[in-house]
Amino acid sequence: MERLEASGVNAPQIEYWNGPAGDKWARLADSQDIMLETLGSAAMGACDIQSGHTVLDVGCDSGMTSIEIARRVGAEGHVIGVDISTPMLNVGRTRLETLKIDGVSFENKDVANYPFEAGMFDRVFSRFGVMFFIDPIAAFTNIRSGLKSNGRLAFVCWQALNKNLWLEIPFKIALQHLPAPPPVKPDTPGPLAFADPDRVREILSSAGFCDINLESLETRLPLEIDVPASVEKLVQLGPTGRLLGNAPEDVKARIADDLGVAIAKFQTNSGVMIDSAAWIVSATTT
Repeated sequence: MERLEASGVNAPQIEYWNGPAGDKWARLADSQDIMLETLGSAAMGACDIQSGHTVLDVGCDSGMTSIEIARRVGAEGHVIGVDISTPMLNVGRTRLETLKIDGVSFENKDVANYPFEAGMFDRVFSRFGVMFFIDPIAAFTNIRSGLKSNGRLAFVCWQALNKNLWLEIPFKIALQHLPAPPPVKPDTPGPLAFADPDRVREILSSAGFCDINLESLETRLPLEIDVPASVEKLVQLGPTGRLLGNAPEDVKARIADDLGVAIAKFQTNSGVMIDSAAWIVSATTT
């Protein structure tokens, strides 16, 4: 499949997620699904997905959340997973064929301007797929147009950097070896763009949602079975991955060595488990 053309207000994000970043996340699909399963399940619970529902999965990634939702809605329901990343959706389509799952369709499009049929969805769900909109109010307004009256939205997003050690520790270590990147505004599209709960409430309220609720979920994320594998993963994620993109190999090696020492204390009998904090956000339509 040809990669989605970068156009519209979210063109920078479309270009990013169809380049090396999209390829990387496609390769990490199985590992990421294990790491994020607990958080995604919590958001699905908040979404109150029932048998027979039609559900939109925003930023469906490599499709595993859409597949799980399909199991929940059953034969009478349907799931549409939408994502701008062609590489990740290709993984999702392969998974559908392998698992022989019915009731799921994937759309390689931008939900910010997707021409939704009014009231076509009972529920809208997202696992870390909503923090990348250039204009989040416009995007959520468009998403709301596809929800039925008394419909429900639920998603999970990250809290602040200092509450997510899986992001903070590698980034601070990288900064000991590399120049700091230019400062960015807190609301810049990215993994931490929805860290401020007041901003999330303002966005959803402005987009026409009501009954907005944020619940804090602090847990330890399962990385990999041991420290070396966990280091290999962490240096690819979040702001650290971007910072290390063009760094010399010897610098990357020193960062990896220091990171291994720093996260050794998180090794458990079940693998490396490291602190995280997320918001489970829910809202309804009138």
